[in-house]
Amino acid sequence: MSRWLSRNWLWIIIMGAVAVYAPLVGGSQDEKARKRGLETLTEVMDIIQKQSIAPPTPKQVAYASIQGMLQTLDPHSSFMDELEFRNMRDDQKGAYFGIGAIIQGQPDGYVAIVNIIAGGPAERAGLRAGDVFREIDGKTTEGQNSNQVMRRLRGEKGTTVTLTMQRPGAEQLIDLSIVRAEIPNNSVYYSFMLTDDIGFIKIRDFGETTSDDFGKAIASLKKKGMKALILDLRDNPGGSLDAAIGISKQLLGPNELILTQKGREGREPVFFRTDTDDKLSANSFPLAVLINRRSASASEIVAGAIQDHDRGLLVGETSWGKGLVQVVVPINRTRGLGLTIARYHTPSGRCIQRDYQHGLDDYYILDAEDSDQAETTGPEYRTDLGRTVYGGGGIRPDYSVVRKEQVIANRLRNVLGAYFKFVVAEKDRLTSKPGQAADAATMVRFREWLGGQDINISDEDWKAAEKDINANLTIEMQSLLYGTEAGFKYESLATDAQVQKAIEILPEAESLYNKRLKKKGK
Repeated sequence: MSRWLSRNWLWIIIMGAVAVYAPLVGGSQDEKARKRGLETLTEVMDIIQKQSIAPPTPKQVAYASIQGMLQTLDPHSSFMDELEFRNMRDDQKGAYFGIGAIIQGQPDGYVAIVNIIAGGPAERAGLRAGDVFREIDGKTTEGQNSNQVMRRLRGEKGTTVTLTMQRPGAEQLIDLSIVRAEIPNNSVYYSFMLTDDIGFIKIRDFGETTSDDFGKAIASLKKKGMKALILDLRDNPGGSLDAAIGISKQLLGPNELILTQKGREGREPVFFRTDTDDKLSANSFPLAVLINRRSASASEIVAGAIQDHDRGLLVGETSWGKGLVQVVVPINRTRGLGLTIARYHTPSGRCIQRDYQHGLDDYYILDAEDSDQAETTGPEYRTDLGRTVYGGGGIRPDYSVVRKEQVIANRLRNVLGAYFKFVVAEKDRLTSKPGQAADAATMVRFREWLGGQDINISDEDWKAAEKDINANLTIEMQSLLYGTEAGFKYESLATDAQVQKAIEILPEAESLYNKRLKKKGK
């Protein structure tokens, strides 16, 4: 009796998942084929339950069957379990419940706090930058990355998380309990004046509040004297389509096409446009947009619309190439089905989806050449002013700039974590002012500290890499002393070739914008 109930419970779960998929097929022949497929699936499940040496749980079989089914569609249709669905909703809402700490994985296999969110539970509990998570709720964090630790730190509002922390210089571990509270998850991650007249906005992802937050950031920067803007969409995987449309509306002119969404054959396309107005956008400043290979989806919608309408110039690397549109269908309110329902096309008609017919390895694993060479093999299209752009394989920037590899300097950061460890140990002795580079005395102490850690760099290598080492050390100092935004700002001006190129081409972006106005008779 129990075996029959277990088998039929599985059947109901799978039928529930297939019900979302079922409308994609129709007609009597398809119905018969689907029935035969379900009968085969049920028979195989029954054999597994009776004869497998280690029968899976009903949940395991159901989830595996769903994921296998979705893999026949495309790389982006997916099933979200309870935790994944909750995290997705938190990210979209622009807030989550946690402790209020910015964390980062360390080379020793643990995760450390790199900054504390002012007024949050972590600050009230006395945590500070440099503290390392050793245990969460009595279980080790060793070998876990920052995303895994982040998921363990988040939870329901008002619940308690118990932490065991290691503080640099302290002999004893610190045990404490923190009550989770609402923490803003601002997708507009940075907003500051890069120079006296150039504003800078970095959007981390696209959520429910992103468009409003972007508008507020623009207004604030204008008050500070902004005459031109650099919009950073690098490493932005996308998110809400509404947010991408909302930002595009703030940057483009009246009644301009943002994207066209084309679904199944036989269905009418859906056109998304800016509002009808009697004047162009009030945001009439020159614009440069930064993209890289990890800019995807909603990021590409914004970048593609700006490029096709000649609203600004794109700098960086060819974007990811995700031209598929998903909707999230809630399953029993606690889980979700992300299902691809359409392709989108940029205003010029481009479909920028990369080919995924040759396996997911080719789709997800990009070699070095693929990431820094512009796609020129796709069909040609024209922008409003007649410039040539290409379809297929992502959004090609107007200026391709690859960030250089700083071998020794990056090894100290990424492999050894030396800069962070040093500035935490030396925090009380650091005197750098905002935007000020590490002085000669600090560099001498840093090299001596490296020697004490058995990290020895030859005089020749040190001389060759000293400028890059100084920049990386200063970034970490600025972040620790004045917040991560200060560190990011220093990095942008001192070492980021893509930002520097964006600053260089802003006069050309202004000229392009003026030509755009002239064509529209404004």
